[in-house]
Amino acid sequence: MIDPFTQKYGRWGALMVIPAAISEVFWCAAILGALGSTLHVILHVDDDISIIISAIISLCYTLFGGLVSVAYTDVIQIFFIVIGLFLALPFAMTHPAVSNIYEAKLDDGVTPAWYGSVAPHEWGGWVDYALLCLLGGIPWQCYFQRVLSAQTSTRAQLLSYGGAAIALVMTGPSVLFGAVARATDWSQTDYPCTPSGDTEKLVMPLTLQYLTPPAVAWFGLGAISAAVMSSTDSSLLSASSLIARNVYQKVFRPGCGEREVVVALWVIILGNCILATTLAIQYKDIYALFVLCGDFTYVMLFPQLLLVIYWSKANTYGSVFSFILTVILRLSVGDKYLGLPAAFSFGAVTASCPTVEDPDHMCEGALPYRTFIMLIGLVVHIIVSAATDLSFCMAEVDLRWDFLNCYQKMGSVIVMRNTREMDTPVKSLKDFKNALDTQAKYVGKYSKRKVVTVK
Repeated sequence: MIDPFTQKYGRWGALMVIPAAISEVFWCAAILGALGSTLHVILHVDDDISIIISAIISLCYTLFGGLVSVAYTDVIQIFFIVIGLFLALPFAMTHPAVSNIYEAKLDDGVTPAWYGSVAPHEWGGWVDYALLCLLGGIPWQCYFQRVLSAQTSTRAQLLSYGGAAIALVMTGPSVLFGAVARATDWSQTDYPCTPSGDTEKLVMPLTLQYLTPPAVAWFGLGAISAAVMSSTDSSLLSASSLIARNVYQKVFRPGCGEREVVVALWVIILGNCILATTLAIQYKDIYALFVLCGDFTYVMLFPQLLLVIYWSKANTYGSVFSFILTVILRLSVGDKYLGLPAAFSFGAVTASCPTVEDPDHMCEGALPYRTFIMLIGLVVHIIVSAATDLSFCMAEVDLRWDFLNCYQKMGSVIVMRNTREMDTPVKSLKDFKNALDTQAKYVGKYSKRKVVTVK
């Protein structure tokens, strides 16, 4: 995924590895934490120990098998997920302590209660999280790793659309397990109280443990474990390969041999595994880690990927300037999960939320500040790239001022030195022809210049 950046921006493109790798490590920590909670409820194993054991198993077959072992184990694990979740769901829904999930209604008397509702002051945060999940889920190395390893473009497209359809289907059991837990009278089970607060993250394993027969609960445990192990090895391999290929090989050791890169990859996988395991043990809030992993890709990486793919004039100046600006803005607004204090705020949404004690009570909610920062970075990238392109290519500013070495002189015209595409003779001729035509158009000599045709 980072190759278009390093191909077009050179070493500066390796900056994009930072949010991508951090997000993968946070994701790995989140799913390891989920497995620890599951094993703690069902097997009564200390969650820290289960996290460490799971990390070691994933580390071993990722180190020795690479992408091949990850791919084959993913195929096996997806069958465990499908069988385990769909087998356990009917037992949970028909448990005597579970009422009809459509029986309880919201205040409108029509909408089922488990659908939930968004308070007026929460809409800003809701929109922010929705866009974060939709757009922040695109620039993920583990997805591009599989797409780019497909034998044909058709197979890559089928992998993308088929994976999206399967993911949509597989969300069904997870959502319904949550609805079942909400409709359960937990006093009729062996669990002493309704899950709330710190125990909310245990809803899935608690449902398997107390609302399904033991044998089915074990299948459910296998499904969750398979899902976690599948994601852990993928995240470890993708984050480590990003750092090994795009940072170690292209920035610090250009021209190094393949064996050296493999050794560096092993060391980086080990380091990332230790870091993810430490985060999973330290931060018990699984949802917080999930939000953080999407936060960095959405705010910093998505606008960069959008422009490097779809806008030919995007250059290193725009990329570096917008990247630094978005990092500063994102850290300045603070983050409660990381313990960062807010230096400034984009404002808040204020709405009435009356209570019995205070009918005039007002509530405040955050504006979609992540989306604001993402859009600011996108606009700044476009402005800076367009300004530098106009200065060097149209106004013909001396190339000695091109500090980042983005442009070169080709004949009588100034063109961008690199593009995101691999160099080929036909591509070079087309680039030269486009540069001639564009510059001739702007200087008013388009009709006098012979147009070159490249077939």
